[in-house]
Amino acid sequence: MRAVLARFLARTAPSAGLCPNIAIRSLVTEPFYGSPREGKTPLSPLQSITLAVYSATNAFINPEKHDMVATLSEVTGTIALQNMYNDMMADPTGQRILTDRPVVDTGSINIEELEKLPTNTFGYGYAMFLKKNGFNPDERAEVKYIADEELAYVMNRYRQSHDFYHVVTDLSPSMPGELALKYAELFQTGLPVCALSATVGSLKLEADERKIWKDKYLPWAIRVGKGKKWLNVYWEEEFETDLSTLRDKIGVVAAAP
Repeated sequence: MRAVLARFLARTAPSAGLCPNIAIRSLVTEPFYGSPREGKTPLSPLQSITLAVYSATNAFINPEKHDMVATLSEVTGTIALQNMYNDMMADPTGQRILTDRPVVDTGSINIEELEKLPTNTFGYGYAMFLKKNGFNPDERAEVKYIADEELAYVMNRYRQSHDFYHVVTDLSPSMPGELALKYAELFQTGLPVCALSATVGSLKLEADERKIWKDKYLPWAIRVGKGKKWLNVYWEEEFETDLSTLRDKIGVVAAAP
């Protein structure tokens, strides 16, 4: 199937460079999250449908195939991304973010300086989260398949803010933690890929884990997911804010242990 798809994309690609790069290199290791290749390749409607089916099939079989999850999020997320963009444009802070277009990487954020902040601050918590889990914000590659620059930035901002969400919710990048966060992100964004990731992930839980998750984490995810839009939080301006104060400010209750 992979070979057939590659030949199809080669015949229909708007540029000759699409097919040779069909094998996307994974850049991160946490579940349900991936980064696509650098650069952007506009797709025809037929290519989008084909790539959506292919990536959805592979992501359903193995949701830890980060490249397929990332690709699926782009080719199926147009309507959700437009709604996310509209939500940002309707909020003063969201508008500033869209104007400034901050990027989450080590070129714009000094992680070592964050480690020197008081231990109760959001910035310190973020730095410790990266250090503990061996994550590097530079590993988030740019969006590949979204031609509209505004929507591409919204997707990029969503992906690059993922670790901020872990810190403010106090969820670990484990299977249960990612599952709870994906459900919260589903209600926050409406992205179809969040629904797929959350659904497939729940099937991997043991019966007792599923009951605990259903009784405790799902109600939490619905509550925080329907609160203030996290895309309208200028996370970089909150690094020196007390983490508890920040949670109160944006209406997030830390996930139950």
